[in-house]
Amino acid sequence: MYKKDLLAMQPLKATDEMLKAERADVPQKVPGRYGGPYRKYAQFARCRVENGILKVALFFPDALRTGGCLPSYEVFIDRAAKKFITYDRMEDKWREAKVDRLQWPRYIRSTDDPWMSSDDTKAAQTYLGGKKGGYAGVLEYQEKLRNEALERRHRKETDPWGADLSLTPGLPRDWDRWVDKVGIPQNFIFYRYRRGGAKQGHCTYCGKNVPLMVKPRHNRAGRCPCCRHEITFKATGKQDRLSTGLNCVYLLQPRPDGFVIREFWAERFYRKDAWDRPEVRCHEQRCVILDFQLNRRTYYMGFYKNRTYRWIAGMPSTSYYSPEVKYYINGDKPGRVYGKTLPHLLTGPLGRTGLLELLRGNGMVVNPDDYFYILKERPQLEQLAKAGLPRLTVESVSTADRADNLLRRDLGHGLARALDIDTQRLGRLRRYNGGQVFLAWLQWEKEQDTQVDDAVILDLCRWDITPDKLSFILDRMRPLQVRNYLRRQIADSLMDCEQVLTTWQDYLSMAKKLKMDTDDPIIYRVKLLRRRHDELVVRCQQKDHKRQAVPIRKKFPNVDQICRSLKKKYEYADETYAVIAPNGIVDILVEGAMLCHCIGSSEYYWDRIQRHETYILFLRKVSNPEMPYYTLEIEPDGTVRQKRTKFDRQNSDIVDAKKFLTKWQKVVAARLTGEDRKKADKSRALREQEFEQMRKDNVIIYAGHLAGHRLVDVLTADLMESAA
Repeated sequence: MYKKDLLAMQPLKATDEMLKAERADVPQKVPGRYGGPYRKYAQFARCRVENGILKVALFFPDALRTGGCLPSYEVFIDRAAKKFITYDRMEDKWREAKVDRLQWPRYIRSTDDPWMSSDDTKAAQTYLGGKKGGYAGVLEYQEKLRNEALERRHRKETDPWGADLSLTPGLPRDWDRWVDKVGIPQNFIFYRYRRGGAKQGHCTYCGKNVPLMVKPRHNRAGRCPCCRHEITFKATGKQDRLSTGLNCVYLLQPRPDGFVIREFWAERFYRKDAWDRPEVRCHEQRCVILDFQLNRRTYYMGFYKNRTYRWIAGMPSTSYYSPEVKYYINGDKPGRVYGKTLPHLLTGPLGRTGLLELLRGNGMVVNPDDYFYILKERPQLEQLAKAGLPRLTVESVSTADRADNLLRRDLGHGLARALDIDTQRLGRLRRYNGGQVFLAWLQWEKEQDTQVDDAVILDLCRWDITPDKLSFILDRMRPLQVRNYLRRQIADSLMDCEQVLTTWQDYLSMAKKLKMDTDDPIIYRVKLLRRRHDELVVRCQQKDHKRQAVPIRKKFPNVDQICRSLKKKYEYADETYAVIAPNGIVDILVEGAMLCHCIGSSEYYWDRIQRHETYILFLRKVSNPEMPYYTLEIEPDGTVRQKRTKFDRQNSDIVDAKKFLTKWQKVVAARLTGEDRKKADKSRALREQEFEQMRKDNVIIYAGHLAGHRLVDVLTADLMESAA
């Protein structure tokens, strides 16, 4: 289309019918409509076909109202050339935008249909050959052309991808069955609950009803009595549906230029009343094409340009491509590998990679993509895989950062020497399929010229403990002693091994800080580790708070003496709890620091003690009396004003503790003197006066878990009046 020829076409001016329709279109206000008063016709249009070109003239109502008869825009469409262009008469320039992207007055919506005669509407529809006519038909046609142009641009990029992927073979014939029976390892026996135990269930692996030799329990693991596969019992009455969750499975296939690793995500669904007819879903999410030099090209399924779901070259934009950082939540991890295609690759690209040996040694479960990614950078991985060390190989792939030193050593003088062990230790490493932790202990053995029992090493491997983690104690204890000590502490303290190890190391560090003889077995191999650790925490806190107590003692000189005088009258214990009086300011500061509350940082507590208005006591557990539990603020007659644990909180265990405090109050009441009761009366009056002032001032708590509550309400709820 030549622009000068387009401008030479006969102009389309406003018709009398159009002007009449505009005058009859009275603006109306519509609530909630943006852009001014609403008109029935936001614009007006005419069209004509001339010399094989459709010309559409668009008129603004404001221009018609002021006497104008020429259009604001003229749209030219050449169907044969599949082109369109618009002439802007207001600015005397050409535009290539679609009609909905032109500059419109504020009161016009680009989606509003204009006024157009029925003949013109039909003429536009006939010319464009679409389902719509008029303005809507023009917009539909323009969008179609733009989409076709966009598709052509995209195909310049996507067609090479399709050509590359077309060389990938189709799926094996038995792929679906293999995914169901092998790729998805989760299987179940569904049974109907009945009194006395179900006698029959449906095995999802066998696909048939099987007799139950044991009493089934929902979610308990077991084995099918027929096929002997591992299963989980599921009572059908306890769930409406069930999913195995996504499983990663891999298919390796040869290509003319190398081979391809195809990653699938597979899942099996069971629905109520159809437990014997599961739905298996398996979709391919990623594929990696490798040549004979292990150079890679990666494709993944995603939304290309936010338009179509298809294969896309590269990696997702939000991912980092490395074995350590997994960019898929459910994929890119070890999974079952389809085995029937591997013999075809044995004499080809996989023959000298060690993958086949690794698969055989690791139960056909591995992440082949990660393996080849590491193998490309560290060819020594092949020798590890072929040496009968599948666990060490897999760990070297999945934790490449920890395996750098291992894999970068020269393997030319033999594997044992390269791993810094001897032949006998290499045999032990093979025998137990040892990983990096097992290897670390064998290297430590050789370095120390000693021998560690295999059972000890296996236990330390189970806890993921390397010699480096025990460097703080191995100069005083043998690995066997460490293993036995950890076992006892795990059983006694109910902590896991990592927590015990951290507590032990922290304990010895504090003991050294306190000038204790950490070479004495009584110290470094302490029996009650958790309790002794807590005791040292208190002692360290006391040492640090002695300096802080000096200015407080000068301002409140009687507090230490008052605290010591409380012991005979207020201390009491039963088999579970104990109330203990502090020795002075330092003890109270330690208590506040360890429980992270305000008891040691607010002067009014010291002032109350000095005036005998209230006292500070400690509620402890008899099983661990050195460890702060709850801090009490009491009045002289045993009335408990506050009882707070960490961060000024009260936990659910306070309910049981309050029963003890009630019993304690009765014991204290029998010990009170007349002087104590006078002090209690004065304290009660001051407390009521303080609470009344809080109500008048409407004091609100603005921080912590009680934020938004009135302070007086919290203190009133915490109050435990003494029966004395």
